[in-house]
Amino acid sequence: MTRQSAVVVGNSLVACLLVGAMLCGSPALASRQCSAIDVDARQAQQAGELERLIELYTEAHDPAAACDPLYLADFGRDVALAHIDRFFSLFDKDKDGAAHKQILEAGRQYGEPWQLLLTLAEVEAGIGNTDLAASYYQQAVRGMETASRSADTNSGAAKNLPSAEEFQSIYTKMAEAALLAETFSPPAVSRGDEPGGLFADSYRGYVVKEVPVPVQFQFASTRFTAKGEQVAAYLLDYLLGSHLPKVKLIGHTDPVGTDEFNQGLSERRAEAVKSYLVRERNIDGSRITTRSAGSTKPMDTGSDSAARARNRRVEVWFVPEGATVPD
Repeated sequence: MTRQSAVVVGNSLVACLLVGAMLCGSPALASRQCSAIDVDARQAQQAGELERLIELYTEAHDPAAACDPLYLADFGRDVALAHIDRFFSLFDKDKDGAAHKQILEAGRQYGEPWQLLLTLAEVEAGIGNTDLAASYYQQAVRGMETASRSADTNSGAAKNLPSAEEFQSIYTKMAEAALLAETFSPPAVSRGDEPGGLFADSYRGYVVKEVPVPVQFQFASTRFTAKGEQVAAYLLDYLLGSHLPKVKLIGHTDPVGTDEFNQGLSERRAEAVKSYLVRERNIDGSRITTRSAGSTKPMDTGSDSAARARNRRVEVWFVPEGATVPD
């Protein structure tokens, strides 16, 4: 497991002290109380005293302290990040993520920074809980995208974000978990926001092109599985809201059957997804091209029934404006 940075931006904990009454409330006595809490919180944070930090977070929510809601939100995020430090202080000794993941889960009640969600994703993936891992990975990636868009390039917050190369590795893990999972749980998207997670299109210079979207099928069939229906519906919503001029659907099969049969089946599967998109919401069919890969590019090289089921899929290539549709 790669430990992601849990460095806390100091500004969030000193803001109350520096801004004083304007941030923490106009009465002088309340301002001093919030300032005092902040000083103690910084000390507890530096000392790694998680329990003390939680006590101070609770105290800061007392109406008498009159702390600003934005300050409290930042404080909560810092408490959540402190749970990551506590987790790793134990994990580094015994490498048993399952034994200590409840620490990370407890941290979610204070905030859900991408670092916490990513750590949870890697713990769940490590112990084989692919459904939870896929969900956490998608939430974490969406959090990274949001933080990347809002952070100034030279700010401390931007420096704590994963590099484009690290993001690519995280994205690959997310895509694999999404294919392995029994269900599909995309991150929540507010009205007007861009879809994220598996449908992220770019991050700090890294452009996502090939997306192994888990539109999966029943054996020897073009009928979606229950999970395949979930993903196809989400893909439809994504295409309706996107500005991509073109996408390419690539059909795949498991290795059962002849090459000729699988080549034809994979083409029919890609066409089945295209037909669904056009039929359900009248997506312009000229935006969508299809290709068949047969069984030549398995996502899972295992030989059991679960591995074969995961290979019965359609992948999506996103083609930005001015780009050539890949062969």
